[in-house]
Amino acid sequence: MTKLKLTLIFATIVISAAIALCIHQNAKVKMRENEAALRQQGGQLKQLLAEQQRLSNQVAEAQNSTNSQLSELTNLRNKAQALQEQTNKLGIQVKSNRQLRAAQRAVAAESRPPEYYKELLRVAGAKPIDGRNLSTAFFVYALDHEGRFPSSLDQVAKELHEYPLSGTNEFDIIYHGSLDELKGIPRGSVAVIRERQTWIAPSGKRARVYGMADGRSEIIESDDDFKAWEAEHIISSARVRQ
Repeated sequence: MTKLKLTLIFATIVISAAIALCIHQNAKVKMRENEAALRQQGGQLKQLLAEQQRLSNQVAEAQNSTNSQLSELTNLRNKAQALQEQTNKLGIQVKSNRQLRAAQRAVAAESRPPEYYKELLRVAGAKPIDGRNLSTAFFVYALDHEGRFPSSLDQVAKELHEYPLSGTNEFDIIYHGSLDELKGIPRGSVAVIRERQTWIAPSGKRARVYGMADGRSEIIESDDDFKAWEAEHIISSARVRQ
């Protein structure tokens, strides 16, 4: 074998080895790059999984909170509905009681002769007129003051010039609310003033004059110290708001 052939063979082997080494190095570099990319992707995947878990927890908490709020709202609605039903029943009962008492008073009135009422008015004197004038002054005052009734008799001094009192009777204020608070309630059924002293009616019962929210007055006779009648006709502003 000539020297030239040996040189060519050796050169071929060297070049092949260099090419193989270069390919191997490139493969190692590529592998390291792939491993780095995989590690980076793995880290990103962990972050995404952690974020997904965090969001899932938040969604679960929100659902639990929403379910709790819905449950509480349902309970409140049920309680409100039950309270409304009780209020409606109570209103029907109160109305029925008022109608029954009104019917009883009408029957009692029909059973008495006209002479009885003449005697009643004679004994009462100026009481029912004073009650009517004072309750009318209260009503006029409320109309001029955004529906608010006066809190003292001094406040209706101007109105009493048109609706004067005899000066022989004394009255107390028993309603301190407003006309707005009486919406849905007949004004003629709400007493706003009450005669301070009671007196004996021709029937032998205690009697007293009341002034109503619509400007009328009523002579009420009672044998239970007016408790039953006042329970239906004296209304505090706090009771009205309920």
